[in-house]
Amino acid sequence: MPVVRSKTTQSLRDDLAANVRRYRALKAIPPAKPVSQERCAWEAGIDRTMMSKIERAKTNPSLETLLKLANYLNVSVADLLAERS
Repeated sequence: MPVVRSKTTQSLRDDLAANVRRYRALKAIPPAKPVSQERCAWEAGIDRTMMSKIERAKTNPSLETLLKLANYLNVSVADLLAERS
């Protein structure tokens, strides 16, 4: 299980943003294009602008939002918050 060791809330948001972008890109089956932010937000049941803010590390999403996103991306909330390697 990934370990979360972020030193600041901003670094945690940065890790979340990078992980969401990565998992969203992996959601598409090649040679298809990555799933768009809008489609991902709609499928996950979150607001499109919230999705954008998450991927730009500009917001602190609620646990409910993180859970919806994790469920859609088929990963755990811990995977979304894991430190980038």
